[in-house]
Amino acid sequence: DNAIHYVTPLANKKHIVIIKNIHEARVRGNKDSLTSLLVILFDNAIKYSPDKSTITVSCEKLDGSLILSVTDKGIGIGEKDVPHVFDRFYRTDKARSKMGAGGYGLGLSIAKQIVEIHHGKITVQSREHKGTTTLVRLPIVFS
Repeated sequence: DNAIHYVTPLANKKHIVIIKNIHEARVRGNKDSLTSLLVILFDNAIKYSPDKSTITVSCEKLDGSLILSVTDKGIGIGEKDVPHVFDRFYRTDKARSKMGAGGYGLGLSIAKQIVEIHHGKITVQSREHKGTTTLVRLPIVFS
């Protein structure tokens, strides 16, 4: 909720609606870092999505992990670029040429570091002109 609150002005500018499909689960970690992780994922989804579209955030419990996904209907990432999206300073040709989509290519690299510090894994699934889903897997804390 904190991350959504932080990106809402950017989403509102593009008339993008963020849909939540969340199930409760506890993960151990730094709240600020995990919020930053989500802000990065939402920011990318908003930045590369068309006006008046939707972004869906969902999570589910699976095999002792929380699987969080952020899905957009944006420009997508080419197959040759997907393996490099977590590299520092990497930006696809489309990202470089997209008007108004600034940045330095550090967001997903930072996101990956945050996930790894929390003993998780992050992956991207994408199809050009169809959208992107970023998946984060974090261990669940059992009480």
